[in-house]
Amino acid sequence: MRINIELDDAEVLHAFNALRRASGDLTPAMRDIGEALLNSTRERFNTERDPDGNKWADLKDSTKARKPRNKDKILTRDGDLRRELSYREGPDFVEIGSPRVYASTMQFGAQAGAFGATAQGQPIPWGDIPPRAFLGLSDDDRERILEIVLDHFRAA
Repeated sequence: MRINIELDDAEVLHAFNALRRASGDLTPAMRDIGEALLNSTRERFNTERDPDGNKWADLKDSTKARKPRNKDKILTRDGDLRRELSYREGPDFVEIGSPRVYASTMQFGAQAGAFGATAQGQPIPWGDIPPRAFLGLSDDDRERILEIVLDHFRAA
């Protein structure tokens, strides 16, 4: 599954276009943006907040009881979701995401039974999962992207 979040910010797009005209290849800027977004996305696991600064929904007691470790950490059991975040860049794009199959469920949430039932008739998931957005752009991310593009523009 692929999740795309597109940036539609006039100031940032203007800076990208100016950089493209000056240097022709935005890959180095995209790489720096990817690193910045990777860092800010990982930080959301520390703060347990979405890109808009809203606190993630608390864990239910039933979820805590089922977790073998990190019982009080939201979106963290073994740390795979955070650890396996990655990005890829190209001459005019950067994508950040997770290869974990459950990443979109954590991002957008799911109702009990949304994915069917077990052979024993138990719903999958067994309970409602609230959305806990970890991917996306914060206002700080937008500012950092603009700084990166302007730094590359000055160096071009």
